[in-house]
Amino acid sequence: MLELVHMTATYSNAMLVAILPHVSDFAMKLGLPISQPITASQVVWFHPSPYKDLIGGGLVLSNRYWFAFNNGCVEGFRTPDNIFYDQDPAANWPSYAYGKDNMTTNAVLALARESLKKLGYAPELLGCDAPPKSFNGPYDTKDGRYVPGCQMRWESIPDARTAEESKNNDIVTVEIDMNKKTVVGLHITSKKVWRAPPKLSVQPELEKDFKQRTKLDSMFIRTNAPPTLTK
Repeated sequence: MLELVHMTATYSNAMLVAILPHVSDFAMKLGLPISQPITASQVVWFHPSPYKDLIGGGLVLSNRYWFAFNNGCVEGFRTPDNIFYDQDPAANWPSYAYGKDNMTTNAVLALARESLKKLGYAPELLGCDAPPKSFNGPYDTKDGRYVPGCQMRWESIPDARTAEESKNNDIVTVEIDMNKKTVVGLHITSKKVWRAPPKLSVQPELEKDFKQRTKLDSMFIRTNAPPTLTK
């Protein structure tokens, strides 16, 4: 059973420091437009894992790039202009609807697979040498504009029915801007890419131990003691 840790600024900062080199390496391999090496000063939001022995979390940089780190590796990223994660697509999609397709479907698939290779993952390892299970986009909007973005999804066990099959299913999702010919999102869910977690410089206190300790401390505080000593 997963146990909660008592989250402190010290523990959260230690986790961020341990994760950032992996994020830097991921960004560098994909050629993302981010200053290297990535430092804590570039991080505007970080949500650390609250569970014991699970080193990970999500973070957003000052350029609004988002990354997720878990199981010893960066599992995914997305850019701020990734249309597939827009919180209000009905209002904002027209702002993406410029340009034209500068890539064929084959070129899009090749870029997705090449991106996996840059990260050190052979496409066949994750079942991405086969046709994707789904391919969404590009889109025509109701006002007559065109959104040149697409999303591909691969699953090694596309019809997983049991818990064991779901656990061993390799899922890869890639989003591409077909106008700029760039990857704007990539996420991998697979035990095949897991690595040993990074070491932290501090050890956390379990939440249950923190509550017990502070409860015991409060037992020795006399809340009804007089403000000053009397003679």
